Amino acid sequence: MKYGLAQIHLIQEKYGLAPNAYFISSPDETISRNKFRWNSGLGYGGKINWGNGKEKLIFLNVKPNHCGILVGGLEEEPNVVELIEQIDEIKNNPLYYTLNGQEIKINWDYDVSNHFINCFRVQNFSDIDFPPYVFFIHGSVPELQNDDYGLGLYVDKSNTLKELAIKEATPFETVQHILIDSDAKEYLNYNMKAIQFSKIKRELIAKAIFGSRIQLICNPLHQYLQDYNTMYLGSNCTDPHSPLNDSDIFPIALRADISCYLFRGKKNLNQVIIKNLNFEKRAEKLELMAQIKEANILPHGGGYNFPDIKRVVRVIEYKDQRYFVCSLKSKMERVKIIRDVTNLQFKYRGRSVVLKSIQLELGNLVARLNPLFSLKV
Repeated sequence: MKYGLAQIHLIQEKYGLAPNAYFISSPDETISRNKFRWNSGLGYGGKINWGNGKEKLIFLNVKPNHCGILVGGLEEEPNVVELIEQIDEIKNNPLYYTLNGQEIKINWDYDVSNHFINCFRVQNFSDIDFPPYVFFIHGSVPELQNDDYGLGLYVDKSNTLKELAIKEATPFETVQHILIDSDAKEYLNYNMKAIQFSKIKRELIAKAIFGSRIQLICNPLHQYLQDYNTMYLGSNCTDPHSPLNDSDIFPIALRADISCYLFRGKKNLNQVIIKNLNFEKRAEKLELMAQIKEANILPHGGGYNFPDIKRVVRVIEYKDQRYFVCSLKSKMERVKIIRDVTNLQFKYRGRSVVLKSIQLELGNLVARLNPLFSLKV
């Protein structure tokens, strides 16, 4: 993230803006396994900001994919065989949705990467009337990444977007793709449509699989461009005033073998937590105290854990590339040197993310979800 922020600062200065970009990390902060995003100096698990939300400057290398998790409730435990039959029916007879006059074919992406459909038994810790069973549908909108239905979301997949973008070379031998003025406005409008489609897509899939008997609990995104200058990079936004939130309930999805959790979101961080984290002096020095108090973040998952790597001890720069020298947990004197993290051995972190979220008062725990089964089909 230091490399990414440094690049954004330099470009802000070039365009006459204050170099004030910052990143607020959530407890599930991790690397991005997307090669393009990683090489741009961007991590995952938090909120990145480079302005007041109204400055028409958008950094495309963040690659918003509009991923989210729908949480639905059921009165009866679902039959896994019936669900598989319904999924097979959907795959053989694709769903379509008309968005702004365009008929979009629904792309099934719930067996890709960390996307899934999970079912749970509810252990309620609140006065909220949750049903006895819930399911998660975790997915994004690959349909809109290229330019088949408009401008496109991904600068490395949409030729239209790539041609429109201004390419800014940086001293870190990385090209940042940006949009300004009317082009930024067009892209933000396209993102708003993608947010709408992302939510609707998960609802369509939920009803197609589980039927009309479902109770919609929440359907938040955790990876999206909120405005011209704010990007949630794998983090729930708990701002109660956000027009994009239709519920104050948010999921934290951990590994398939352990419980997941539902939280009621709240404004964060508070003054006591800021002081306990030793953020107070730094925030005042960087003139970011107001922004820290309006972080409004909550993890959406566990983040990656690398079973053999202890920490980065050195960075080697050679021929426009960065090589990260990492010490190993088994033998501190041994090192692993990596350039691309895409194929690193990894697993997901567990309950420590939830415990840290409670400790930092990022939200109120309202339910534990005990896993029944996970579908990646």
